[in-house]
Amino acid sequence: MSKILLVLLFPALIIGQLDKDKLRALQVHNDARNEVGVSPLVWSEKLEQQALKYAKQIARTNNYKHSNTKDGENLAMFYEYEESKKVKTYIYSETPLYDASMAWYEEIKDYKYSKIKRFRIGPKIGHYTQMVWKDTKEVGIASAISKNGKVYVVARYYPVGNYLGEYPY
Repeated sequence: MSKILLVLLFPALIIGQLDKDKLRALQVHNDARNEVGVSPLVWSEKLEQQALKYAKQIARTNNYKHSNTKDGENLAMFYEYEESKKVKTYIYSETPLYDASMAWYEEIKDYKYSKIKRFRIGPKIGHYTQMVWKDTKEVGIASAISKNGKVYVVARYYPVGNYLGEYPY
């Protein structure tokens, strides 16, 4: 009897964790946006599905590069394992969407308020500026795991940000 109950509850536990991860990732975005005085984003199921489709494509091919989407896009990749007797045990975060959002947000330390430039020397800041882009209203984020244990996270934003010659906020 207890085995049946556990099997029935397990999918609900997974779904609940995913929902928590989405909410935490959205909160990171909206806290960053609040810091600079722009309106909060809303979660888009459509953008999430697009992000999931592309995350699965990257995971299938291990070709980690931006897509040709007309929406804004942030990417992240995580890869961690322990090895014992030549056997790798992959370590996965329970919150990959939140982890990626925090990594993108941490670019703030290298950002000096300015217009977006075509060429920039120095650390990346474009993930952060897309997060806080003043005209962006929606976000959807998803992740997929490759056969070799890499976790790919894709975020899609609408409308797109990071226009050359414009300030993000």
